[in-house]
Amino acid sequence: MTQLFKFLAHFLVVCFFLVERSSASPSNRDEHEFDIKESIEIIINHPLNKERPASYLLGPPLSEEEIFFTLQPVLEIRDDSHFEQLFQLYKVTDGLKTLEAEADGHPLKDIWLIPGYYLMSLREVVETLLIMKRTSGVWNPSLLPLFASRAGDFVVYDTEDGHIHEFLTKESLRWEVAPNIQAFLEGIAKKLRDGRIRLNENGLFDEITTDAQTHEGLEDNILDALFLSANIENTFESEILMEEENVGAPPNLFFKCKKMPNVCQNIRNAIKMHKPRSLQRITNTNQIKQNRRAACGKSKCKGKKNSCDEYPFASTSQGGAGATIMCVALSENNSQGGQLNVFYRKKSVGNNDWFYMKSP
Repeated sequence: MTQLFKFLAHFLVVCFFLVERSSASPSNRDEHEFDIKESIEIIINHPLNKERPASYLLGPPLSEEEIFFTLQPVLEIRDDSHFEQLFQLYKVTDGLKTLEAEADGHPLKDIWLIPGYYLMSLREVVETLLIMKRTSGVWNPSLLPLFASRAGDFVVYDTEDGHIHEFLTKESLRWEVAPNIQAFLEGIAKKLRDGRIRLNENGLFDEITTDAQTHEGLEDNILDALFLSANIENTFESEILMEEENVGAPPNLFFKCKKMPNVCQNIRNAIKMHKPRSLQRITNTNQIKQNRRAACGKSKCKGKKNSCDEYPFASTSQGGAGATIMCVALSENNSQGGQLNVFYRKKSVGNNDWFYMKSP
């Protein structure tokens, strides 16, 4: 009987929401060349995607009720117009059929629908949201992940203001890329149409960018604008301050491996393969993304260890193609990102500064 009451209550909420939304005034189409449905269909059906598994590994469309019931328990959206754009997106497709992609053994570069990212299914959105809230010290609760790289990067939807941000969680860098979902998808569709997105010689999506599209030095204000977990910062701070370093020498990086044993093992494996311990930090976001895609594009991460970790780090000049990779849990990549960015802050490691990978 209790379950019946819960169902009826949810049903009435959905009905009220849909009736209220249907009475709202329509959005101004004149501001955009394409709506969300047209944009995502252009992206899916573009020749660059039609030739790759990215186009046929997408799930069927969802109903508005399915979308609402999936998101409502984990997300508080105050503005109905924000739900409207999510409805429009997932009424076209439920994103990547993750289990099928994993079973077929597709590398990441084959499932990315836009440069460096695939569209997440709503089930994966919810699962990832819960993991990020629990394990990431820099995740804002208002953020909803929509596109993922499976290497620690996301395109996220801010449910408070409706804006779209790109978020490199390992580097704790986040910046706005579009005012809403429609503008973001329309921008991608136009870039594909105009030939500003292409496949490079390694089969990776490559976007033609300009200096104005880089976000160098963002860590100085983004880390303050977000919030670093006090637990991560306090735990790691005591570790890095214990080490006495020679004046003028590059600072030594130590990792606590308890919460990220596979990340630490990947670093050990890389060093055994003669990857460098001396690393030079970079803060150019386009270069960081290119490094990570070059390193992880061929990975086939799946199951609980579905996040690609790379060493040397993508945020260093030594990162990129040829980095040693391992599939780890997303929570491990979150732990590594938290520790690495506390180190960068506490030791004042900025762009082009050197540091030394002391442990593990």
